[in-house]
Amino acid sequence: MSTAVLLAVFFQSHVFAQQAPTLKALAESAIRKSYDISNNELTILADKETKKSIRETYLPRVEANGKYAYLNNNIQVDIPTATLPFLDIPLFDGNSEFTTRGNLWTTDLTASAILFSGTKVPKLAKAVDYKIQAHEHLLEKQRQAIINEVSTVYDQLALLKEVRALLAESEKRLAIEKQTAEKAFGYGLITSYELNKVDVAQATLATKLQEYEGKRGLLLKQLHQLTGIPISDLQQIDEELHPYLISDMRSGVENRPEIAALDAAIEANNYRLAAEKTHWIPKVQALAKVGYYGLTNTKINTPYQNPVNGQDISLGLHRLQAFPSYTIGIGVKWDIFDGFNGKRQVNKARIEVAKAENNRQQAGELLNLNLDKAQVEYRLANEQIAAGEVRKSTAQKGLQLAQKEYKVGLIKVTDRIAAETDYQQAAFDYYQAVFDQRRAARALLLATGELTIEQLATVNTLTR
Repeated sequence: MSTAVLLAVFFQSHVFAQQAPTLKALAESAIRKSYDISNNELTILADKETKKSIRETYLPRVEANGKYAYLNNNIQVDIPTATLPFLDIPLFDGNSEFTTRGNLWTTDLTASAILFSGTKVPKLAKAVDYKIQAHEHLLEKQRQAIINEVSTVYDQLALLKEVRALLAESEKRLAIEKQTAEKAFGYGLITSYELNKVDVAQATLATKLQEYEGKRGLLLKQLHQLTGIPISDLQQIDEELHPYLISDMRSGVENRPEIAALDAAIEANNYRLAAEKTHWIPKVQALAKVGYYGLTNTKINTPYQNPVNGQDISLGLHRLQAFPSYTIGIGVKWDIFDGFNGKRQVNKARIEVAKAENNRQQAGELLNLNLDKAQVEYRLANEQIAAGEVRKSTAQKGLQLAQKEYKVGLIKVTDRIAAETDYQQAAFDYYQAVFDQRRAARALLLATGELTIEQLATVNTLTR
């Protein structure tokens, strides 16, 4: 590859890297970076694991057990006396005591499986499903809040840009007026006090420019914190400030993620209630077991003597085992009376359903009130833009007239500076009104649950 081609590729890559990030890119980066969203996504993953564990209730459980025990017992027997045939030896004469010792070995492999849960398992699984849906809707609420926050900072940068351009124009005009005032002062046409007024105006302007740089730096840091995008890239943002135009006024809150989340929460609690109501239904379980049971080196000492040699009679057992020992069966558990525990759980589940319904009702009322407020503020913001545009146009005409009159000596320098100040304030008020209108438009979209990146791009292009 030639040197010229390498330089061209490097230049194109450099230019591409220095492109200003769009509002869409900023919002997407902020959503990806959000720790709150990340934690809620982890909560959803945990709920999905809970759902899997509920569904896996029907999978067999297999257990392996092994036990060893050393037996050493004293046994007392008091039963009716019996006599050995032919020997005429009484057995169990009164209270007889035996001693035993030995080794007990047991091991088994057990498999069990729920065959019928009384319909509780599928109902609990549906409850978790709706719980997950509620969390997902709340994730959308967080996304919209982040979009609104990033858009506000983005608009503040655009507002500062307009203010900077306004101050730059004033700076140029004041520089020209300073030259004119110095000439007039040299001819004795104005006083030093009037000349000083121009210096004061320039100093005030310089202070505003420094304030602008400080505010812009803070906004870039805030945007970097929200998005994780390097400040060097954010410094390329050069967006103009235009009003948003929402073509149709929204009239409902049905699309608000909070409403969808609360509806899902109600369904989740209803299924939870249905699951608790199954406490009286019998449950069926299957069981299969294979085991080994052994008794080794066992000895039983009796209180009797051998009539022939007079020695104590003892019984010994080298090994007694049962292997393989199979157990296969089906069990039914039916809680006929559980001490009202099931009834209490049902009542608690009913209370949770009532609470969820109350929360849904309250949220609907508050969100509708918030929508009314957002609609009023959006209309007022549009009216403020129209009024601010008139004031700005009038102040601009007044400034142009003051410039002409000052050149021919019809007004004093103080009047000229006053006209400059009036125009600056009127222009700033207009741009502030545009900023407030964009914020009100986003608040209206937020109030209806439609503040998405795509929706913002749509209302923004309507003004271009």
